[in-house]
Amino acid sequence: MFRALSSRRLAVAAAGIALISMTAACGASSANSAVCTEAAWSKPFADFTTAATSSAGDLTKYNDATAKLAADLKALAGTADGEVATALNDLAASFESVKIDPNDPAAAATAAGSLATKAQEASTKLVAACS
Repeated sequence: MFRALSSRRLAVAAAGIALISMTAACGASSANSAVCTEAAWSKPFADFTTAATSSAGDLTKYNDATAKLAADLKALAGTADGEVATALNDLAASFESVKIDPNDPAAAATAAGSLATKAQEASTKLVAACS
């Protein structure tokens, strides 16, 4: 039960923090305008939320979902410039750093707290870069 709740809580917390933080109106250079105005990060986060929630306690699958989200955010950063690219790479690094040991599910709580903090900081940078 703890394992199932942990991955779902991590998914909802991470995606919620990032998406809510990034809903501010964005405007920037032409290279960044599509990324910012179309909230291009929404699909990777929606895909992550689906994958992480459906992992149903399988922490290996959860780790795979966070790795894919990080890769998707890095790819998106490759289409942006300057501060927007930096902020997206920081957000990717937040998720890339989360590796939960399936043999130590209690560590999920620590990982959730760390991820929430890092994702919030990176999301704040992204909102500022798109402003």
